[in-house]
Amino acid sequence: MDAPRDDRRIVTPLRVLLVVLLVAAAGFTLPSLFPGPDPADAEAMRDTLRDAAWASVRDHDLARDDGYVYAVDVTQLATYAARAGDRELFDPLRRLILDHLLVARTHGDPAHGVIAWRYHPDPSEGTAARDASGTTEALRAAEALWAGVQAFGLDEDRDTIALVLDAYARHAAYDNGVWMIRNYFNLHPDVYDYATNSFLVDYDPDLLTAVIEAGLNGREDWAEVVEKSAALIRAARTPAGLLHQMIRPEVGTIMPHLAADGLYSLDGIEQLSNVLTVAERCTTTNPDVSRGVLVFARDRMPQLRLYYDARTGDRYRPPGGEDTWAGVETWGPLLRLAVKLGDERTEREATRRVMHLASGFPDYNGDDRMYLLGEALLALEYAIDAQSQRNPAP
Repeated sequence: MDAPRDDRRIVTPLRVLLVVLLVAAAGFTLPSLFPGPDPADAEAMRDTLRDAAWASVRDHDLARDDGYVYAVDVTQLATYAARAGDRELFDPLRRLILDHLLVARTHGDPAHGVIAWRYHPDPSEGTAARDASGTTEALRAAEALWAGVQAFGLDEDRDTIALVLDAYARHAAYDNGVWMIRNYFNLHPDVYDYATNSFLVDYDPDLLTAVIEAGLNGREDWAEVVEKSAALIRAARTPAGLLHQMIRPEVGTIMPHLAADGLYSLDGIEQLSNVLTVAERCTTTNPDVSRGVLVFARDRMPQLRLYYDARTGDRYRPPGGEDTWAGVETWGPLLRLAVKLGDERTEREATRRVMHLASGFPDYNGDDRMYLLGEALLALEYAIDAQSQRNPAP
């Protein structure tokens, strides 16, 4: 006997269509029918997370389980504090950047002005604890200090920002005909040289464009770094609309037919959070790339996963067979990307997700706590700013 037919397959779409038609006839729009989170709730969540972050900063409780304080944790939180006009939170984070992350040597030394990717707060560890520069970290530090200049008029930091971006630009090199920003400078005295690889998160052409347009004085080749960074990001696009993160031109010497330019994804898989992080930082210089990534994520909402096949766009299940769902590390940059590109539908959904996922962060003691607090706070600040601009207070 045939199984009974489930007519809900037909009835449900018809009901949805009828509702949409009735709503349109009544003069409503879908955004008004499905409004985003209450701005007051978003502000309350932001304030709760901010207090949790401030307690850690105040108590010098920023180190991860390995004992190191990581630049990405400090700098992203500092950028949030500046955007929020929160001088109490910003000032101690700024001092950490200037006193512990900024490597000051002498002019002509390739390490002069680099940002260490981490440092150890124990003085007995000495400066050797700063084992390498970080290019992503340099960009985040420059962004945080630049936000401080704009928010608090800290013009004394302008020269430091130029110093940091100059050191970042010195990481540029050609390898096998491919231009790239080398991932780090090894500060160990027995090595003291640049890495031979790069990651796509090591690029932020929008930030460099912004400081150039603001008249910040730096190297003459900053504009060239912007142009080549934007071109590299375009070249990293995959057939599915994602972005290859690995840049290792040396691979092309052994597999010239498969990886001639050295742009590829590890095991053919991309982590969506990394792709979104790159996309949100090239909305000005590469808007088509950014929109493509936004569409990729939007088409898969709300069931976003962390990993996808770079070529097909199919979700990837790690060994073990269980899905890895997207967290704040993914929804946060997606929210900021949506705000920058004016996609209110995605902004609303991402705001809901960030608020839900971050609700337990004040009591969370994981190794990535400070990083996730910074991601959530910065994302919510973008959402709150966007909402206030659309609906200004009377």
